Amino acid sequence: MSVAVDIQVQSDRARAYLASVRNAFDSGQHHEVVEKVAAKSFSRMVRATPKGYTGMTRQEWELKRTSPGEWWINNDYKVMRFLEYGTKAHGPKTAKALYIPLNRRAAIGGWKRGMRFGVDYVLAKREKGIKPMGIVAAEQERAESELGTEMRRFLKQLLNERRS
Repeated sequence: MSVAVDIQVQSDRARAYLASVRNAFDSGQHHEVVEKVAAKSFSRMVRATPKGYTGMTRQEWELKRTSPGEWWINNDYKVMRFLEYGTKAHGPKTAKALYIPLNRRAAIGGWKRGMRFGVDYVLAKREKGIKPMGIVAAEQERAESELGTEMRRFLKQLLNERRS
C-alpha cells in the first residue's frame, strides 16, 4: 500500500512538520493499523461462516501477510464457494434421486445399513438450492470502511504527536 501526498507550504516549520509525518509513513508505522483491521476482518469472517457438520469450512480460513502492510484472507474449501454464491435448484446427474442427509452421521459417512429414511436421510428428485450468504462481499465493504476510519485516526494521532 502506498500513500501519495503532495502538499506545498511556505513555512519552514510546516515543512519540518510534514517531513516528520512523511518519515513516520516511510518507516511503516501504518502497517500495524492494516494488520489490526485484517485480524478483525478475519475473525468476523470465521464467525460468520456456518459450522455445519464438520466445521471444516470455518477451519479453512487463512490470514497471511503477503508484504508489509498487505494481508491476504482466503478460504479455498469447496463448500465456501457454495455458501458465498449460493446454488441453483438441481437434480441428480445420473442417479434416480439425490441423497440428502438430515443429520451429522448421515452427512459424514454417507448411507449405511440401519439408517432410517426420513430420520437420517431423504431421497429427492430435485433440490431447491441455497441462497448466497455473501460473507466475503459483506466483509470486504466493512473492512474497507474500517480501514479508512482507522487510517484517519492514525493520521490524526500522528499529527497531534508531531505538533506537541
